[in-house]
Amino acid sequence: MLNIGAEITSNLEKITLKAAEEYNKKMNTLIKEVNENLSQRDDLMQLIGNNPIKKMKDNHENHAGFMYNSFKVKSEELFINTIIWVYRTYKNHGFSYQYFPVELKAWKSAVNNNLSSENSELIINIYNLMLDNHKLFVKESESREDNEFEVSNNQFNSPDEFLKALLEGNHDQCLSEAENIKSKDEMLLYFENMIKPTMYKVGSLWEKGVISTAQEHLASSIVARVNSSIYANNISLKKNKGKAVISAAVNEFHEIGARIIADTLESSGWEVDYLGADTPPDDLIELLKIKKPFMVGLSAAMPFNIVPLKETISKIRDEEELKNIKILVGGKIFNENLKLWEKVGADACAFDSKEALRQANKWWEEVDGKNV
Repeated sequence: MLNIGAEITSNLEKITLKAAEEYNKKMNTLIKEVNENLSQRDDLMQLIGNNPIKKMKDNHENHAGFMYNSFKVKSEELFINTIIWVYRTYKNHGFSYQYFPVELKAWKSAVNNNLSSENSELIINIYNLMLDNHKLFVKESESREDNEFEVSNNQFNSPDEFLKALLEGNHDQCLSEAENIKSKDEMLLYFENMIKPTMYKVGSLWEKGVISTAQEHLASSIVARVNSSIYANNISLKKNKGKAVISAAVNEFHEIGARIIADTLESSGWEVDYLGADTPPDDLIELLKIKKPFMVGLSAAMPFNIVPLKETISKIRDEEELKNIKILVGGKIFNENLKLWEKVGADACAFDSKEALRQANKWWEEVDGKNV
């Protein structure tokens, strides 16, 4: 962690709930003012690398969500890692590093113009800290290596060939992979040792600007079909453990990891309801009351979805009939911020499907199916 961690923590801790909520309440106004500020610049195209202005505006929306999450969760690890990721990704997509201090100064101005003096002062301190360490963030974004997983199992077809077929949209070649999976154990190995590292590679290629958003979406769609085909051929009808509900968090559309966890649990004797992406908290809670599961698993990949996930867990805990449900979290954002799961109120975090199954089985063995 960078040596500014303590200073970041100190300033985040000073952000009051009142300040965070005023920032959130006026978020749309802040975003509009920042957009207008930058759109009036003569050097805008130079700053954003001739990208569509919408790409810049999308970043401003994500920035506001990220800052609000940071004010509520107060994780220095999440704060630093996300800033470095944004610097690296947008630079790879053509943005100039000089865009960031220009943007941050626009945010300072918008906060000063629209928030109360008491709250704006606290939040502007955070922006000043970001501006003061701009060169450090640039250096870190250029020096940090990609967080990719190595393919550790060679019994399947070449991962490079699979990745190539994904990016070319070769559905047939990718689906032929499913024919090579002959057992539940092979399915679990394939999920963890082929699908997971391949999709991290796809994400890395998108971050570097090597592939387009459309190609990334196509690869994800094909992998979802491959996983479904593999699971259909290796489904287990024997259910000897508890009920589990698995879902991506609200506003979270990266769902492959959650689906892998659901399939892993179900193939190992759990009765699983998989809800997919972007499940509204109130709808999730109503389903939990009906299904009465032993555990619920929630997945998140993006940093601006942490507060909604935390609030979802809090709502579950507030329901008397749901207070004993075990809550497991996972996803890319937790893999990169190892202590974050504690801040959202979960009972545990799984960093891969094997760990999710181990933790779920451990919980089940502790109660031995009684008093559930």
